[in-house]
Amino acid sequence: METIQVVLYDFAELNGKAKERALKEYAYINVDDDWYSSIIDDFKNLCETIGIDIDVKKTYFRGFYSQGDGSTFQASVNIPMLINAIPNQRWKEYAPALEFDFPMVDFDGRLIGLIQKESLDASPKIVGSERWYSVTADLSYQLPYTNHRYDGIEAELKNLEAWLQVIADKLNRYLYKSLQAEYEYQTDEKAVVEAVEANEFQFTADGKSATRIKNLAQTV
Repeated sequence: METIQVVLYDFAELNGKAKERALKEYAYINVDDDWYSSIIDDFKNLCETIGIDIDVKKTYFRGFYSQGDGSTFQASVNIPMLINAIPNQRWKEYAPALEFDFPMVDFDGRLIGLIQKESLDASPKIVGSERWYSVTADLSYQLPYTNHRYDGIEAELKNLEAWLQVIADKLNRYLYKSLQAEYEYQTDEKAVVEAVEANEFQFTADGKSATRIKNLAQTV
């Protein structure tokens, strides 16, 4: 039988090169789990203030530094509420300092009256992309089945759908940038050091994690 003694060090006790090695090993410690859930929940709460109900289970992203990276989400939209919320900046009730350059919409107000009275069967929504980097506004509607033509109403609905697409794109870009900012914060060296020290990880003199060594020692 042979006994081997190994000296273990806290992170603060390591020299410069050993610290670099330790930080490289634990570089993604803060983003191993669902680190993004709070950002998505915050996005949902924000959108609710302007009449957009996000489906968290259908909100996805891929990132952050490759071609094709992006985010996507699915939501139902309360058009009358959204039209009122944008010029009045209702989102500031939730995030007072947040600025959005949302455009105003020019439309025939009678259209909203038809939607509110359910005279026009409309189901506005935002649909997520299967490729996870875009969203599509969908102002689905069903006009009454008669011999009457509804060219004016259809033109207004298309105008409204185009406006909703701009809103959806801007929100999706905000979501992706929020996720990227949180990822960069959590993988910053300072945040990694704080996590390593908070977990009281120990290392060998060259900066290798001692977790496996300690586990083996406990089984002897």
